[in-house]
Parts: sequence; structure tokens; C-alpha cells
Amino acid sequence: MSGNAAMTTRIRLVSGCGGVGKTTVAAATALAASRRGLRTLVFSFDTSRDLSGAFGLQVLAHPGPRGQPVRVEDSLHLQELDVSAELQRRWSSGRGELAALLGGGLEDVTAEEVALMPGLEVLLALLLLDEYTRARTYELIVIDGPSLGDLLRFVGGADAVSWFARRTRPPEQGARRVRPSRGDPDVLHAVSDRLMDVGTLLRDPTVTTVRWVTTLDARACQATRRACTALGLQGVALDGMVFNDLVPGGVPPLEELQGLAGPVPAMGMERQSDDVNGIAALESFASKLFRGEDPVRTVGSPPAVGVGKVAVDEYRLEVQLPFVRKGDVALSRREAELVIQVGALRRNVLLPRMVAQLPTSGARMDGEKLVIEFKKERVQT
Repeated sequence: MSGNAAMTTRIRLVSGCGGVGKTTVAAATALAASRRGLRTLVFSFDTSRDLSGAFGLQVLAHPGPRGQPVRVEDSLHLQELDVSAELQRRWSSGRGELAALLGGGLEDVTAEEVALMPGLEVLLALLLLDEYTRARTYELIVIDGPSLGDLLRFVGGADAVSWFARRTRPPEQGARRVRPSRGDPDVLHAVSDRLMDVGTLLRDPTVTTVRWVTTLDARACQATRRACTALGLQGVALDGMVFNDLVPGGVPPLEELQGLAGPVPAMGMERQSDDVNGIAALESFASKLFRGEDPVRTVGSPPAVGVGKVAVDEYRLEVQLPFVRKGDVALSRREAELVIQVGALRRNVLLPRMVAQLPTSGARMDGEKLVIEFKKERVQT
């Protein structure tokens, strides 16, 4: 799957703290983009949200199969993940994929029973994203994302599947192997490879960026700092910060908001006098928020994680970690897997083969970047 933005569906993840207007911003972004002619899907896999309500729609009243995209306008469709309906769809086409992902042994289990499993929404959302990006059904997918914790599980979901799949492959000498499940390991490896492609897209800043929605209160600002660190650690690019629900008449100048957002482009939005529900209200909201600019243009930070060659047998891994000091970072390594820990946040990075064969020679903080060096040991003669 290509990382070229011209060849792939663009993805915009909208996230933030609870109750700050994420769904409204996601819906307005999707509407404004579709009005520019982009075939757009606005998608939610968080069952606690009411994305359809933001458009003034009653999805259950629409004809057609449950859980499928619903037409809002010519270039805009909406989909709220219906776990039960999606499971039934996949059940009818064979259980191999789900059985492999869930550890096998689903012969005597019904779709309704599987629907009760925690975390299933993330797996199904990733599988749908794989379908849509491979088929290029849409030019843009705007995801009405959950709050930070669930967003990180979504972004890291492919890594978790890949970690398990790697440990069920035939072991190399000295490597440990997880006891195989009752699922078909070949199916597990195939679906793992597909999900890794999705994971690659989610960490490709030319394809996927996050727009963070927050408010100006102290608690939300603290959560925003943590989000910037967590997203940087996961290698996800942040392309904008929306300060929503600002008190009319007391809106800080853009320069002050930009100072709070750091290098990430900032936007401010006054508190609305009425609830933003329906196409007309969303259109007005989008007009005030984007002020005629392209709602999905990428002007944010560079890739948060990258490996580069410095010299022969010498490489460098750079990780964008804003608001972090060197003493906050702990590193450990097991063969080709590097573990980066920042407080309670953790990322397992699978090193490329040419880097994995080199020892770790040092680590340092360079401004807001963690720089880890890998260098072949020179034999003294």
C-alpha cells in the first residue's frame, strides 16, 4: 500500500477531551471538505457518541442494511459502527479472520456472544478502514475519534496484532514462541499484514493527521500537553489544535492561542448560542472555524518517528516528544524490538532489519526530539 497521499485515501482523526465538541468539529470538517468536491466519509466507532444526531439524522430510520454508510449529501456519507451488524456481515462471509484475531475456537460461539468482547470496536474499525483505503471508496475519511486513551489503542491496534502474529511464526534460533491458538495461523499472519498496512497509513503524515479539540481551562490544557506527548510517541502527526467553546467577547488573540499550541497551527471558536445540529448549523460552524481555508490542508508537524542513515553502519531514530525531559524517558531493547517508556506511556518500535542488527550506542534529548543512535562497534586493532 503506497504512502503517497495522491494515491491513497486521506484520513483525519478528530480527538480531544470529553465534552469539548469533538463530534461537532469532525462533522463540520467532513461537511466542509465534501462541499469542496471530495468523496468523504465521516465515521465513528465510539458507541457513546451521536454523530448522526449532529447532522440531524436518524440513522435507524434509513432504509438499507444496518451499520452501512448512509448518504448525507452527494459527496458525503456517514457511518456509525454497529458492532452487532458488522459481526453478522463478517460471520456470513466466514469466521476465519475474526477467529484468528480473537485467538481461534469460535466454532460454538455466536456473533451475538462475540459482540460482548471488550475492544472489539477497535478491531472492526481497523478492518473497515483497511477495506475503504484498499478500495479507495472515499478520497477522505474523517474519524470522529474517541478520547486519548481509546485513540491510542486504535492507533496501536495493528501493532498489538502484529506482536502476537510475530510470536506465532516459526521461531528463529533462540527466540520464544507463543503457544499457537486454535485459529488458523496463516489467516492470522495475512490479516496481521493487512492491519500493519493500516498502521503504516495511520503513522504516515502525508496520509493521516490528528486535529485536537480542547478548551482553555487548566485541566484541558494539561490533558492537551499529555496528548501531544502521547501522539508524538506513537508517531502520529498533529496538524491542528481547535480551542473550542471560547467565551464571546473574551476570545484571546490568535497569537496567544498559537503560543499555547506551540508549533501546531491553532484555531479558535467562540461558544455557540445554540446547539450545533443539522446541516445549516454545521455549515455555519465550519464557515466560522475554517474562514474559507481548506478544512483538511496539512500544515502541521513533520513525521513524529523516523529512522535515518547517518553513515555506514550508523543509523538514528528520532521521536518527537514535546514536554518531555530526558529523565522522563526509559529505554529497553529485545533484539529487533525497542521499547520507549515515558511515564505510563509506552511504545514498542519494531526496528528495520538494517538497524536491528546494530547495537544501541546512545540516546539524548535534542529539544523536543528523542534521538537514539545505533552504531556498529569498531574492533580496536
